[in-house]
Amino acid sequence: MSLMRLGYRIGWIALLMLLTGCSGAGKVDLAKLGEPPSAAQLAEVHNQRVEPLDTLWARISLRAKGTYPDGESYEEQGEGHLQLVKPTNLSLTIGKLGETYFAFGANADQYWSFNLSDADHKTALIGQLGQATPEKADALGLPVHPAELIALTGLMPIDLARAGGTRWADDGKSVGISMPSRWGSVMLWIDPKTNLVIRSQAFDRVGDLVATAELSRYKDAQIKARPSVLVPGKIEITMPGDNGFVRIELSEPRRKAIRPIVFDPPKLMRAYRVDEMIDLDEAFERSSTAPDAQPDGEP
Repeated sequence: MSLMRLGYRIGWIALLMLLTGCSGAGKVDLAKLGEPPSAAQLAEVHNQRVEPLDTLWARISLRAKGTYPDGESYEEQGEGHLQLVKPTNLSLTIGKLGETYFAFGANADQYWSFNLSDADHKTALIGQLGQATPEKADALGLPVHPAELIALTGLMPIDLARAGGTRWADDGKSVGISMPSRWGSVMLWIDPKTNLVIRSQAFDRVGDLVATAELSRYKDAQIKARPSVLVPGKIEITMPGDNGFVRIELSEPRRKAIRPIVFDPPKLMRAYRVDEMIDLDEAFERSSTAPDAQPDGEP
């Protein structure tokens, strides 16, 4: 299997890019640990750390392994770039040998997924954030609202006005803080010794787990004339019921000016010479209003 088929499948990476891991192995006597740090305590230290990083540019390498619903297995590797401008703009590109095969992004108004793997027919799916639904996001492989992807990276400030209480993880190694999302909730887990986000879990509206990832190998993101900010160097993402994983490794992370074109779908379409643009909202509207198919032999 090539990156051609992998393209849309890994749209959910941009999202979860930089969510963090599962609950710990063994349980401990949490009563002996005392009360966990409060939401205010966690937010103060976390927010001070991530505030200087208003943009992020990094090279990435990616490895994905798993099995499709039809039973076909896949294992792929690629490289590309992750680019963020808080609070709304995100761009993720993946390819090989200098060629881009997949591009995902979001800005304040739109979200998109480009499949560039077929040089003879490059396609773009584009939707409006104001019309996003779980079904549309699922068509791009996203388990959360596209506007909330950056929040899941662990690099956005914690909004105390929306945060819930805190609790110890079962292994006693991290403290969880829950925040509502548009389609459910997100639980961030923070190591109280390092004050770094080490685990995150996304849940849907009924409380079912959607995705889990593990964040490790933190490294310095360089900021000109200011102290560096620690960002995850390795992210491994898994989903319930899926025996595969997506592993992302960041290199050369830094704060730098990001070219506006990477967040501009019309300009990206021209730059990538896209052959077909599919309006995601119109496509779903047509699908929902189409008459049911008639049985064979009937008009």
